[in-house]
Amino acid sequence: MARRAEVMPVLEENEGYEDFIQSRRRYEEHLVSKWAYLLEGTRKQKLKPIPEHLHKVMAMLFENQQATCRRGSLFGEDNLKSDVTLPEKYALPIIRKVYPELWITKVGAIQPLPLSSGGVGRVFYQDFIREADDTSLTSPQPNFALGSEGSVPKKVKMTIESETVEAEKDILGACWSTDVQEDARGAMGIDIESELVDQISQEILREHDQRCITELTEGAGAGNADWHWTLDEGYTAKEWYETLADAVIDSEDLIFGYRFRNADWMLCGRNAYKFIRKMSDFKPADRPSVGGQSIQLGVELVGRIEGFWDVYRSPYQDTNKILLGPYPRTQTDTGYIYAPYIPLGPMPLVYGEYDSDTGVYKNTDKWSRNVRTRHATALVVPELYSTVELAS
Repeated sequence: MARRAEVMPVLEENEGYEDFIQSRRRYEEHLVSKWAYLLEGTRKQKLKPIPEHLHKVMAMLFENQQATCRRGSLFGEDNLKSDVTLPEKYALPIIRKVYPELWITKVGAIQPLPLSSGGVGRVFYQDFIREADDTSLTSPQPNFALGSEGSVPKKVKMTIESETVEAEKDILGACWSTDVQEDARGAMGIDIESELVDQISQEILREHDQRCITELTEGAGAGNADWHWTLDEGYTAKEWYETLADAVIDSEDLIFGYRFRNADWMLCGRNAYKFIRKMSDFKPADRPSVGGQSIQLGVELVGRIEGFWDVYRSPYQDTNKILLGPYPRTQTDTGYIYAPYIPLGPMPLVYGEYDSDTGVYKNTDKWSRNVRTRHATALVVPELYSTVELAS
């Protein structure tokens, strides 16, 4: 993905940016008002309210979805009385329920690309700079403000930096036979299309998290700390596993040295999480009861190291890696930006089976439907992330 970094002038000198921010704010407020009935939850679909800090994000996704669907329908079906009514069985559950649950919406800033961007737009992040040497205020410099009697004060400025990003496409397809569809509906009341489309949509969104995890882990600019699980002489297993905390602290200190920030969370691979669980300060989170988790994504909040870090686990993370980072303070005070564009674009239902060898549809008694999304990402401050590497 091609990106172009740009540094905008000091905020008070950049009237164009101020106009952009004001226009964007008014547009977002209009969308929140328009889509309030979905943001606040609905009784018919038994939807819980979306957290308020995600209202602007989700309202823009609803708007983008509506504009890209046929005839202005929010959910992309001409006949909402069909067996595959999208508001209740497809687009609404995925957009409304799954997007707010993505891990990246918790640890990164969300800046949706408006439909008018055409899939290519700018994402913004901020910094505060010492004017004398262009160093960030987050890097230690104890005597910068020190001055003698009558001396000219030194200055700091706020910079707004931007990167141009281009939305990438994800697309998956599902195929099912008419016989299976009829039998499943008649015997068990199961709508095969709805079930398949729901699963491939969730798979696409899981892959969004996976790519974000890979980009953050590989791009972590603060550095890495190492730890090995082979017991050193003189330690019991329990004592040695506690030393993993030393490596995590060392890794967090790398972030602090660059950006004067502490880590708020850690993301563990499978083997790394196994050793984290054995630490005495780890407090596990409650696990969902049977049937209590209808949406299965790839990242779980599994507990907390008391007083320090939220602990996440993911099968997408390298099994022997721990990634550390801070939560974003605002939508621009962040190290990573996720920019969704088209939430879920349902492609036309086709009576035929797609042949992956020839790239055409065969005239068989089967049905096919594709689902597509578009989004962009940007790792804008790599030094806000560090890692721990485990080895034998």
